[in-house]
Amino acid sequence: MIARMTFIPRDWFDWTNFGIGFAGLGLTLWAVKQATGAKTAANRAERSLQRHNAEGDFAVLVQKASELYGFVENGKLPEARLRTADLRSDLAAAIGRHEEFLNSRIGQLREKQVDLKLMTEGLNSEVGALSNSERVRLLRITGAILELIAGQWGQLRSRAEKGVSNG
Repeated sequence: MIARMTFIPRDWFDWTNFGIGFAGLGLTLWAVKQATGAKTAANRAERSLQRHNAEGDFAVLVQKASELYGFVENGKLPEARLRTADLRSDLAAAIGRHEEFLNSRIGQLREKQVDLKLMTEGLNSEVGALSNSERVRLLRITGAILELIAGQWGQLRSRAEKGVSNG
């Protein structure tokens, strides 16, 4: 006797249910992988945007430091006082916002904050014109501030350009 296999409708239903469940599991795993990739891309984009904002903030700081240097060089004390106060507060804000991108220069930038505070106090206390030695000293201080901020801006800019080219 030949045994005949007969499938009852219940077997087909179970196999169909298994196949659909297996396909659903595959689609779920694929969706999780895609979502993980999207999250990674979003995090990378967020970091790139933050780095770009840091670059922009330091570009403004370079401009203000350059103006401060020019005011001191030309003996324009009222303008130098205002620019020193602006630069000091903007530098503090930039350091607070972008600390993660500043690496080894953060200590030097904080030292320059102290220099700016001392400059502000020194410029506010003097009414007359600067002596030549005072002007030279202030030019040295403002030049060092400008150099440090410009160096940090350049570093942020080169990282942002590398980030854009590498995706």
